Amino acid sequence: MPKPLRLILFATILCLIAADATFARSLRQGEECTVPADMIIEGALFTLCQNLIIAGRVEGNVIGIGLRSEISGDVGGNVYLAGLELDLTGAIGGDLHYAGLTMNLAAQASGAHQPVHGQIIFAALSAQIGESITVPGPITGLGYQLLLDGAVHGEISYWGSAFALTSVVHGDVYAAVGNPASVATDLETLLLPLDIELSAVTPGLAIATSAAIHGSLEYVGPVEAEIGGAVQGSVTYHSTTPAIVPITPEHDLSRLFLEQFKREIAVLLTVGLLGTITAPKQFRSPLSNLRRRPASSFVIGMLLFILSFPIALIMILITSIILLLLALLQLDGVLLVIGSLLTLIDLSVIGIFYFTAILVARAIFAIGIGQLVMRIAAGREAARQMPRMSLLAGVILLAILASLPEVGFLFNALALFMGLGAIAGAGADWLHALRGNAYERQQTAMSGQGAVVSESLSDRHVGDAASVDSRPSTALLPPYSQPAGFENLPEGFDPDNFFSDD
Repeated sequence: MPKPLRLILFATILCLIAADATFARSLRQGEECTVPADMIIEGALFTLCQNLIIAGRVEGNVIGIGLRSEISGDVGGNVYLAGLELDLTGAIGGDLHYAGLTMNLAAQASGAHQPVHGQIIFAALSAQIGESITVPGPITGLGYQLLLDGAVHGEISYWGSAFALTSVVHGDVYAAVGNPASVATDLETLLLPLDIELSAVTPGLAIATSAAIHGSLEYVGPVEAEIGGAVQGSVTYHSTTPAIVPITPEHDLSRLFLEQFKREIAVLLTVGLLGTITAPKQFRSPLSNLRRRPASSFVIGMLLFILSFPIALIMILITSIILLLLALLQLDGVLLVIGSLLTLIDLSVIGIFYFTAILVARAIFAIGIGQLVMRIAAGREAARQMPRMSLLAGVILLAILASLPEVGFLFNALALFMGLGAIAGAGADWLHALRGNAYERQQTAMSGQGAVVSESLSDRHVGDAASVDSRPSTALLPPYSQPAGFENLPEGFDPDNFFSDD
């Protein structure tokens, strides 16, 4: 084939691919977004609209935001929408995923209607499924109230305050509801500025006499519900009202203290033994920071632990945004790979940090306390020869203090913060030593080069100035200085060997 024909063929293929990509995805944004009744959209429809009206047909998925959405046409794929209101009188060939304030599924004028052919997953303040409607798949919801007047062939799982059932459910029903003694008049008042009409029903589970559940019923709430309809399966009720248990000899404070003490002993001793056996040098290196800078270790550890919560949330939020964008672009392969990688990174970073803070930091603090106890009780030489006894003594002492009623959490927090700060200080010292070694190697290499190459007096002055400027800045990791409070110590007292075994 001649070269010009190959170029023309290549350009034609590119144009066809670009046209197909444009044809397969449609974007609607603005104040009014309308798909007329005589319009057919092939592929997915992305929306970012104030008022979304779909009266025609969308062959693919509908994805986006519509503050007030009305679907009276047909959607061949799934619907992923977020907004304030959703009115569905059309038909969705796949699943319905909705997050908003109100969701209303109403039947058409012709009579019986099946608006969603798949499952329904929603998070809405109020969700209503009207009469003459059939839902073939399961329903999973979260909100304030679910008013179910249509038939459901799958199972129902709902977490909210009110659940009213007047129709037939062929599957199992699980519901978590609120207290019927409470009222929801404030809820209607809050929605007035949004121009949303909502008639809030009484909280609790209400099954009318016309309703029927062919499967089992399991519900959670403060009081038992009055079931007027028929339930063919089992009925299970779980109360959320806390039971008042009298204090008996089997449940007194001493028993609770012993149970907590056994848990603390098992956890701290296991972590301490594993650390001292597998990595003894790394596990004991934070002890020098613990004895030299106890106050700064506490402050640094507390700040690190407090800052870890927003940092973890930010990591999870960034991962969620990236995965949502990939899902909107329908890049399934990239979504699987990137989602797995980001999830693995988040779980690894967050898990390692909290494992170190909650378990390792407290075990290191226990080792330091144990060395102090053994030194006072048996002397320095005995403490050096029995490191396992030092660990055991510190673990027992910390477990006793952490298991005390009402105040035990304070000792646990103290151990956590000081141990975490000591670990952070050991990491900073390691980085400082690494910088110092790198600088010494650089100076040695420069000195070797200077012995071979002869320099003039002016060149040596320039080289000296450059070598001074090339020294690492002490602002990032300042050299260690004697902390405050160690100036007037008793004669012969060496703070550097306070926790050491030498």
